[in-house]
Amino acid sequence: MATQIDAQKIEHELQQRLNSRMDSVRALVKTRQVVADAREALDLAENEDARQYQAAISAGWTADELRASGLPEPEKKLRVRKRATRKTAATPQPEPSADNVAHH
Repeated sequence: MATQIDAQKIEHELQQRLNSRMDSVRALVKTRQVVADAREALDLAENEDARQYQAAISAGWTADELRASGLPEPEKKLRVRKRATRKTAATPQPEPSADNVAHH
């Protein structure tokens, strides 16, 4: 007598396993998004902290005074763009190679 295989039961069990695996990935994606959002919020807050620190310095406070008051320099400093320096010397031109020199 041949063994009866219940294809529908097997498919249902496998689908349940797949659903469970997909649920774990969905949960992981949600938490990764929470982490990404938190990092972005922290980055924005750190930039604002650095701006406000610079505003206090610009208003006349010294770094030592702020530090003594319990306000050390921000952990993340704003990056200040440096102006590109102008080249005062002319850029040297490469010397012609023997292949490029015309022969008379």
